[in-house]
Parts: sequence; C-alpha cells; structure tokens
Amino acid sequence: MEPRPGEGICREGEPVDGVYLLRSGEWRVTAGGTVLLHLRSGMSLGVEALARGTWPVTVTAGSASSHALFLPRAELESVAAVPRHGGITSRADVVTFRTQGLELPPPVLSLLVELVAKVMVHDFGDRVLLVRAGKKRSESTVRGADGVFRRTVGPRSPLLAEGEDFDCVLVDGVPVPEGLTPREVVLLPRGGEADGVGTPGAPVLPTVLLSPWRPQGSPTLLGRSLPDEDGWDEEAPPPGCRLRLDWERLLVRPGDTRPLVALGLDAGTRDALSRWARAITGRRVGLALSGGGVWGFYHVHLLRRLAALDVPVDFLSGASMGSLVGAYYCGTARDGREGLDGLRRLQHRAKGGHLSAAALSSVVTTQAMEWLVRGDLGDLALEELPVGFLPVTTDLTTGRCVVLEKGPLALAVRASGSAPGVWAPTLQPPARYVDGAFTSMVPVDVLLNAGADLVFSSNIFPAGHHHAARPLLPGAVGLFLSALNPVARAKDLLASGVLLLHRSGDLESSRGDLRYDVGTRDHPLMGSMRFTHVDEVLDEAARDMGLEQKLLELKQAWESLRGRRSPSGGRRAA
Repeated sequence: MEPRPGEGICREGEPVDGVYLLRSGEWRVTAGGTVLLHLRSGMSLGVEALARGTWPVTVTAGSASSHALFLPRAELESVAAVPRHGGITSRADVVTFRTQGLELPPPVLSLLVELVAKVMVHDFGDRVLLVRAGKKRSESTVRGADGVFRRTVGPRSPLLAEGEDFDCVLVDGVPVPEGLTPREVVLLPRGGEADGVGTPGAPVLPTVLLSPWRPQGSPTLLGRSLPDEDGWDEEAPPPGCRLRLDWERLLVRPGDTRPLVALGLDAGTRDALSRWARAITGRRVGLALSGGGVWGFYHVHLLRRLAALDVPVDFLSGASMGSLVGAYYCGTARDGREGLDGLRRLQHRAKGGHLSAAALSSVVTTQAMEWLVRGDLGDLALEELPVGFLPVTTDLTTGRCVVLEKGPLALAVRASGSAPGVWAPTLQPPARYVDGAFTSMVPVDVLLNAGADLVFSSNIFPAGHHHAARPLLPGAVGLFLSALNPVARAKDLLASGVLLLHRSGDLESSRGDLRYDVGTRDHPLMGSMRFTHVDEVLDEAARDMGLEQKLLELKQAWESLRGRRSPSGGRRAA
C-alpha cells in the first residue's frame, strides 16, 4: 500500500484490521492529539494491538513516498489456526540443511546438525526435534540426555506425530512434505557466493564454512552500496553467516545424545556453533558505532560491559573511529576469544601517542593508519571474521555509502576513516573513498540489511555548545562588523559541521531497537583528537549512568529474545 500524505492508516478505538510493515517513508503516531513517535523504515504497526482488538493510537502518513506491506487480520488468524503440512503446527519452525559447491561428507553435515540442535536446547531452552531418515523407523519421538527430541522416519512418513509441539524441527536428509516451505540452511565453501543461493527475500540462510587453518581473503576491497531510499535492498542476496570451526577434527559422532557440556568442545567450536544457532533461530545482535575520534572509546567501554553482561555480538558496523574500534574487537574475537585483548591493545596505542602520530601522518597519507592496524592485527580479511564486521565508507565518485564486505581489514579501516579535507582519501580506482560518517554516521540500516534481529546504536560524537562572541562596538555597526568577522564565520562553520554530524547520527540511530546519545560537550571537535586522554574518556563513560541504563535495557532485550519461543527469523524475515 502507498498512502498519500495526511491519509489515515488507523484511528483510536477502531478494530484492528491487520499488521503493517513500513518499508519506506514516515508515519506519525498520535494518541489523544499528542504526537508519540514517528514510524520509519523497518518498523511494524499492529503486532501488539492485535491482542487488544482495537487500535490504541491514530496513525497518519507523513511523507509523500511512503510504502508499506499489509497483512490482513483474517489471514493471520487463519494461519495461526490451521496446522501445517506433515502434521506440523504453526508454532514450529522447520529448517532443512544442504551443501552447495562444498565437498562435505554427509556424516559431517549430520554431525553439524546434531551439534547445533544441542546448542539450541542448551543456549535458548528451545524444544528441538531432530528428524532423520533411517531404516529403523521410530514410531514415537525419543528425548535424549541432551534434551534434543529425535525421530527416524521413512520417505513418506510425516515429520511429526499427531499432537506433538516443538519450537523448531531440524530436518536432516528427509524430504519435506509437499506444500510446506521450510527455512533452508545452505553450507557454502570459502569464497562461495551467496548471490546464487535461493532468491532475494527467500527463507534461506547461506552459511560459509571457514577453517581456522586455511586463511585466504580478497586482496582488494569489495563492497555494496546502500540503497538510495529507505528499505531493504531487494537485489542483495539473503543475509548469511560464517561458521568458523575445525570440522575435520571434531571427535563427536552423529547420534551422540550426551549433553553439550559433556562433549568437551573447545571454546572456538562452542562459540562458532552458538553464532550459527543464533543465525538459524533469528536471535542475532548487532551494534552500530558512530565516528568521533577519542570519543570512540565510549564504544570500548560499551563492548566491555556487554562482555560482562553476557550479551553476544554477531554484527558490528561502524564509521570512522567506530570502524577502528570494531576492527580491534572483531579482529581478536575469534576462536572463542571475546575481543577484549584487541580493545586493550587499542587503548595502549592511544595512550602511547601512536594514534595521534597516525592521525597526524594521515594529513599526507592515510596509509599510516593502515600500517598501524595491520601491525597489530595481521593480514586479516573482512570475510574471515566470525563476527560480521561491516565498516562503511563514502565513494565520492558515485556519492553513495558503501558497505565494505570483503578485502583487507586494515585497508577497510583506512577507507572508513579518511576524513575529507583533513586527511588524504583512500584510492581504490575507480573509487575515491572518504570518511563513512558523511553518508552513514551510525550505520543501523547496514545491520538490518545484514539480518540483525536486535540492534543497538551508539552515537558518541557530541553536539557542541556554541558561544557567540559579543560585538566589540554597540549598535548596528557593531552587529555588522561581528557578522563580517572571518574568525567568527569559521567557528560557525565548524559548529554547524559538528551539529550536522551529530543530528545525522541521531536520525539513523532511531531505526535501531535501542539507542544511546552522548549529548553535548564543550569543544567536541578539538577534544576528539586528544587520543592521549583516552583514560579520561573511559572514566567518563564508566560514570555515565545514561549509558549504563541503556546497556541494562539491551541486556533485558537480549534475554527476552533469547528466551523467545517459536523463532521467526528476525526483523528482516518479519
């Protein structure tokens, strides 16, 4: 549907007619004549109101080009009431597994399915049924010591027995009954392209299988431009994930019903399987980090607190300083490590003056920053990181925001932080990359397009207090000379640029589920380059009760998502 500006979508007290998903534009939400909020791209309307039966608010279209999907209430109720094919109720998610272009023996694939079922039970408490083909068919479902329910069926047998109820049904090597559309997990080799897997928007999870012993990345930067308008990129492949583990040396065998803790899995394997389980069930957490120079160490405190609160991070996107923090975190958050070592290393670099020296050298060439990152993190590539790291940059040749997906990690950080006019650009002909903050200060849309289900946005570039100097002379002559003052005009330009970046970040942050805004500071632009004062910024972040409250809210949101029953694939799938 495409309502005209001012056209009513719903009114207070009227019966709920269905659920709306706003794909572009903006809608205004009011109650009793008071404006409550504005709905923007990616937000839904009517999910909570369905339980009440009547609309608690009035919603009108506020922009000339809004577009939304509408799901009628009658259809939603019919779907909820009618059992699916094969005896599966609407509560259960059905997930199948296959490989494409990957020489993976069937026992290994069965083992991976077995392990992810154990993780789903252990991490989320889901009721998981694992259905396999076999000669010895089981008349009933059997629950193992690991909490996973198992059933062996024939080619034409129903996947579920009458009356059974599960959160998720994992199907291993069994044909799915005709008429049922399951979600499909497709395992791809390193370098395999997800573009040819399924169709855009289809319920498919491309999973690239990575071995820690075979590092290999693209030598050049490769990325994808964000859409010009709000909404999903319909041409992009389905959101995927990376499964980084040593599958060739797993000692577990298919059919092992021991509890997960009794298997003796190493930390790297355990971490990889948890990330895969969150991807399959729609429980992935994403962080969008803004730029801001030394203020970016607010992000460092944020990541440390999330580790203490046991909140996972599956995606991280950043601009400028947010990309630098993200690189040191994601570059060391591998094989079971939390990424905190990288953050300590970055703090040491700042205190020792290395960041200040790299920033000063970047006036001539930003290669100094690339050398610094490569020296600390090595020759890592973006596509090798288990945490989905998606830095953004601005390509001046096209005027588009580019999400960097493949290529050297250090070069990606350089491209994302090349502040135009101050630092040299990053040249990757035909592209001319400058700071990503100028097209996406807080890249929330990047995370939504990548498949994040819970998004936290952090805008730590402060707005500044602008103190205008009084005219030296009284009257109209003094006002005229004050307006003519070139120094005052230069200060106005700087203050306006700071305000523009901060407000741009605020606008993007509103599309996330939870957001933090650092507020105003004195001389934020000058203060942002004082990298040796990193400890002062970290102490300020630790004392910021507003930030702590937001992090506790994120913890609560994660626990709600983790304990959710009947996973539905997250915000993009909805």
